[in-house]
Amino acid sequence: MIRVWGITMNQEDKAAALSHIAASYSRTDDVLDTKLLKPIGKAGSENEPVYYDVVQDTEADAAAAAAADLPLAFAQPRPSQGDTPTDGSSDDGLVRYCPPASYDAREFTMLRLYDMTPRLIKSVMSELDLRHEDFPFRLSVKEQEIVELTQKPNEPKAPLLAMGRSGTGKTTCIVQRLFHQWCQARDEMKHTPDIAKPMRQLFVTASPTLKDQVAKQFRKLQAAVLSPEEMARVAAATAREYHSLSCIPDEAFPLFLSNHQYLRMLDATVRQPFFRNRDPLTCAILDEVDAADQLEIAWDLEAEAEQDSTDAIATGQPVAATRTASGRRRGRRQAHSDNSGAASGAMHELTYALFERLWSRLDSGIVRDDSERGKKGLESHLVFQEIMSYIKGSAEAIDSDAGILSLEEYLSLGAKRAANYNQELRTVVYSLMQSYQRQKAQHRLYDRPDLVHHLHKQLKKDGYQGIAITHICRDEVQDFVQGELLLDLLVLGPQHAGQLFYCGDTAQSIARGVGFRFTDVKSMLIQQHHQLIQKHRIQVAEPQLHRLDVNYRSHAGILDVANAVVSVMQEYFPLSMDRMPRERA
Repeated sequence: MIRVWGITMNQEDKAAALSHIAASYSRTDDVLDTKLLKPIGKAGSENEPVYYDVVQDTEADAAAAAAADLPLAFAQPRPSQGDTPTDGSSDDGLVRYCPPASYDAREFTMLRLYDMTPRLIKSVMSELDLRHEDFPFRLSVKEQEIVELTQKPNEPKAPLLAMGRSGTGKTTCIVQRLFHQWCQARDEMKHTPDIAKPMRQLFVTASPTLKDQVAKQFRKLQAAVLSPEEMARVAAATAREYHSLSCIPDEAFPLFLSNHQYLRMLDATVRQPFFRNRDPLTCAILDEVDAADQLEIAWDLEAEAEQDSTDAIATGQPVAATRTASGRRRGRRQAHSDNSGAASGAMHELTYALFERLWSRLDSGIVRDDSERGKKGLESHLVFQEIMSYIKGSAEAIDSDAGILSLEEYLSLGAKRAANYNQELRTVVYSLMQSYQRQKAQHRLYDRPDLVHHLHKQLKKDGYQGIAITHICRDEVQDFVQGELLLDLLVLGPQHAGQLFYCGDTAQSIARGVGFRFTDVKSMLIQQHHQLIQKHRIQVAEPQLHRLDVNYRSHAGILDVANAVVSVMQEYFPLSMDRMPRERA
């Protein structure tokens, strides 16, 4: 293996480059993720490479080494007889391998290594502009397995689940897997254009910022492969704003969407959309208010009613007189809202911020030993999670006719899956949900499970009507409820049901109202695939779950603290997150 440490076209930069190389090389002894290697087989001659397998990690614990999925293979010239063993080796042929560390004393990460392809060399020699162009760097064996994991044409496709803490390379795996698949499809179109089919990948995440960053990384990888003319067509296609998953040019794929965009674009493809008031040409939703307006508008009618009653008492006028004036104002607002038009008549999405304001108005109707409308011992954010993730957002609820679990179905959910409340308190939560539904209808609100259930019902009835999608990836999948993942299967259809890739970490759940575990998602996918096998007579493999436990973003000191915090969380909330091996730097 020949390693090129640096390339510079400027004589003045050579001294700085040499100092960086020396600093990086000297810091390799401090790298924790070192390997002790043993030779595999014998070389035919002293000039042939010898391949090595891992004996065990020299610094990491033996358990993590034993759990390695694949051996690491390195090429190392065998020293001639009489020569001193190479640096880090011993008389029995064992070699200690140290990945190169960053030359910056303030950084505690390893250098990124790139394969010296002709395209890379050409770009470097022409003064590569890293602002617009990039190349895939070498990954760990686990990461590379995820990126390149494919099935043969006659083998059933298996959904891929990757679980890891922050900094373990989940998003990197998504970007490079998307790029790897895109390159394969590009080669097929080039060599077998008559039989090759276009690949259309979707990337979905809850965060618009993360969506933009992932799209930027991917386009830089594309720029290193495409010609300037091809990249110009890609730039033109991706610059357009799309409001429907129909009539999208192939140059715009992979399509990078926030979950908010994805649901509304999917809604534009069904025969009876949830949002009916759309621009006839662009399919853009008209008059959809944003979150800042929701808090002001959703409660103004009730505030007016309360003010009318107060004014009536203060002035001595009949309450009916003040309600007449209020009614005229209410009529004007209702006339405006009638033009916005979700299928249910609701015009505002109910977020957790609105739910908190609604919380004091919810009444379980159950008499208990408290004066809090039966809510004693219940937390608003946990009740919101029960409603969003289980009673309305679970796969069973979304797949039902009503879009809501019955009380008996809710009570039958296992304690591992819905661990917040016992059976008695679940009964109270269900009554609060019914009060929540009434308040929601009264104020013309809808929540995300309402939209998801409507889409699921339409897709099951008429099928997906948009442009054919072949792959769907979701990052930070812990921010989605199960019902949203069901939509992915309906969009892909039976022929691509195995082309799913989900990445996430339940220890990073920040989305209000979402209770998520990878084990539940895996069980759901297995159940859905069994239904596909019975209905369509196709073969779909069971999901594969991969765990990433090496952190490339933080040094060991930070991870010691993080592991201590996670251990406490697992001790006191054992059912709230998936267990993983201890994270290491």
